[in-house]
Amino acid sequence: MKTIGCLTIFAALFSTAFAQSVSHQSIGDSVIGWMKVYNFKGINPPKKVDEKLYSAAQLSVSDSFANWIQASYLPKGGLGDVKKAVSEKLGLYNQYTAGRPQSYGAYSKTYFELRYNSSHKLEPETNSNIYWGVFANQVPGDWPVRDICTPTQYYFIMPTSETEVDDENIKKILDLSEEVNIKPYITFWVKNMGFGGGAENVLLCKDNRSPFIKITKAEYLQALETAIPVFYEKEKKLIFEAEQGDKQRMILPVKQLDEKIERFTEGLKMNKEKYITRMDETATTRKQPSINDLDNGGDVFSGQNLSDPESSLAGYPVYRIDPAMAELCKKDKPQWILISWQYYPGNPIEQQQHEAIISNFNFEYAYNFFFDPLKVKGQAYKPLHSPYTKETVIVAEASEASKNNLSDNNIFYFEDFSTTAIGKKPIGWRTEYGLDGGIVENPDELDGNWVLITGNTLTPNQLKKPLPQNFTLSFELVAAQNFTWGAKGLTVQLSKETSPGNAESFLKLKLRPGYDGKDGEATLETKFPSPPGYSNGTKWLVANGFSNNKKNNHILVTIKKMDETLQVFIGNTKIADYEKAIPAAHLFNAMSFSSGNSGANDKFYISNIKITKD
Repeated sequence: MKTIGCLTIFAALFSTAFAQSVSHQSIGDSVIGWMKVYNFKGINPPKKVDEKLYSAAQLSVSDSFANWIQASYLPKGGLGDVKKAVSEKLGLYNQYTAGRPQSYGAYSKTYFELRYNSSHKLEPETNSNIYWGVFANQVPGDWPVRDICTPTQYYFIMPTSETEVDDENIKKILDLSEEVNIKPYITFWVKNMGFGGGAENVLLCKDNRSPFIKITKAEYLQALETAIPVFYEKEKKLIFEAEQGDKQRMILPVKQLDEKIERFTEGLKMNKEKYITRMDETATTRKQPSINDLDNGGDVFSGQNLSDPESSLAGYPVYRIDPAMAELCKKDKPQWILISWQYYPGNPIEQQQHEAIISNFNFEYAYNFFFDPLKVKGQAYKPLHSPYTKETVIVAEASEASKNNLSDNNIFYFEDFSTTAIGKKPIGWRTEYGLDGGIVENPDELDGNWVLITGNTLTPNQLKKPLPQNFTLSFELVAAQNFTWGAKGLTVQLSKETSPGNAESFLKLKLRPGYDGKDGEATLETKFPSPPGYSNGTKWLVANGFSNNKKNNHILVTIKKMDETLQVFIGNTKIADYEKAIPAAHLFNAMSFSSGNSGANDKFYISNIKITKD
């Protein structure tokens, strides 16, 4: 037995030792796909969890949801898996969920921290993932009003983009109400509990009659009144357990608990008096309400003191489930369908999943399947667009400038995006999306094709590696009119990478336009640690003639490496000249262009990227 144990431990250590982490950048634009395509058959025995009995028909619905997810989405930049699930089992810390309606469905996880195992197959390295779920009878988010939840009634709030997102441009992006495939249905975005980001939600319910009902102030106060004795018994039990039933030791904590209950009761009375003429208004609370809001004269609707002026903040409406509909959730047929997926602009994996869902998932079929079945009778689910069909890449004729540059032996690399159709991603480039950048456009009053960079990164896939030892890199850069002063800049980076995305040395040049005709800013950051004595650090420079007052604020940027010398030009003006900056034999093997996004006007365009051998 000891030998077997040692062999087992050795095998585990062997597997771990030969596991190799995969950088995000190396797979960011790659279709990784599913661990397994299940094709569930819809044959399941009934299942009981606590007091909830899930019929074979309900579990068959979960099978359908899992199949629909896999038919509509092909994971990109991560490894996907699909699971089926029902309402969570009750335990010590989730008793407040007992009143949730009977829910069942399927969800996918796209794991984005991956590694190669000893067989050189990709597998999750951690549980970090992007979520997408399709569930019957599910409550959105995880924002319970715990202290008033009962075994038969669940209360919750939903912090939406209206209260949780300050940037109006982001709000517009999160708003799905005008998406053609989704427009007929109820949509909303809900913030994640406890950490950043949130989830888009599409609610499919008969005649768009939401099962989520806003409760009144009178109902909320009644729920609190009911909760006070429940709270008392729970706390008294905890005291009994903590003091091991010793009556003498229990005297003081029980006395303190009694006094707290008296304050709760008095606080409830004071809230009723304050709102006696407004009991029919919608109950709103702070983000994480508690029965303790009743203590010491607390206003349960504003989270402030009852004596304070009423807050101007709208607060968060409190919801419950229509009891009649909750009872029907026990039947075979779903009462509503909730489709939820993680999404906040800026994460490339969330972005590509988001785009796949809104473009491919057949919301209309899903609605009709449950709420107007005659319309889809005899029809199998088909996504609106199959993610398994490769888009035909249309290659346009190269421009004369491109042909001439590519035929010149002194030109190491040239790109003017002339072979890419307008509105498409640039051919031969990897684009990591943030908001809506990475697309080829033909802006007004500019000749040729340009790539929009706004909140995303572009990396050329067809760049020969390494770059020449001595070279001149130039590109044309345009900033949009009224570009926000002080917003995030455009960064061009040249790196020597040990593996994709892992730079051991680099130079970064970041450019930001000025305002009202004033010069812009340039930041040169370098890291050349070996051998010692070369450039390491950050230098601030002036970007001459680069401002935001014209329709197209155009400059030519040039970076020149000659032996150990590094020079930077804006147009014909030299803005940096360092004699001992880069080791003479240093060879770069990666190049990228990136920018953040701060607003609707914060757009950069690049074109005519040229690397010349010197």
